[in-house]
Amino acid sequence: MGAVLVSATIRALNSFSFFCHQAGLSDKPDSGTQFLALASPFDYQNQAELYIPNMKYEPQAPQFTEYLIDLLPKLIEDKKANLVLFSSYWQMNQVAEALAKLFVKKGWALQVQGDASRTEILNKHKTLVQCQKTSVLFGTGSFSEGLDLPGELLENLIITKIPFAVPTSPVEQAHAEYIEQKGGNPFMQIAVPEASKKLIQSVGRLLRKERDSGRVVLLDRRIVTKRYGKALIDSLPPFKRTIEY
Repeated sequence: MGAVLVSATIRALNSFSFFCHQAGLSDKPDSGTQFLALASPFDYQNQAELYIPNMKYEPQAPQFTEYLIDLLPKLIEDKKANLVLFSSYWQMNQVAEALAKLFVKKGWALQVQGDASRTEILNKHKTLVQCQKTSVLFGTGSFSEGLDLPGELLENLIITKIPFAVPTSPVEQAHAEYIEQKGGNPFMQIAVPEASKKLIQSVGRLLRKERDSGRVVLLDRRIVTKRYGKALIDSLPPFKRTIEY
């Protein structure tokens, strides 16, 4: 009896270990479990850019939300399809409320997750893009996975924050406590691999077909300033990188 598991985001930090731990599988050579990572057909170097601008604040700073309000209008691409991913509904709604009038003045159509059904939002987005209008989608976690916007339907993806999860369930808290008791580091053993998987899912919204192209903008400088950042950025597709210092 055997099973084949296939997904674009099974690995975290370029390893199957985190998945094995979650699924209760052994990743030891003699366990009988086999792994295979296949190369992508996308020409990442020529099709997409990962842009990490120089930022005044990191996401944990109290000024970060206000900073996003000032910065995002400069990063929206005119006459193109834009998706901005937030880490929380609160922050998304704060930014949307502050920018709504400015976007109207510029002739940009802003749609915010939760204001209408997902189907309505995406249908309006497609119509706007077909009419060569500037469409801006604001979304949170559920817009970072399972959202298929190929070709001109998404050319500019902005990620405001590395998607670190806060352990809230009793199971997650117990797991973190168990790791601590064993002398481990829950942040490095749980939070970072989980963030790696979610970040890969997020950037995966951009290129859906082999001829797609565009830009990913990451507004979280921790990916270049923190020790764990190198592992996160190295696990992303090999986009052309532009990192401001």
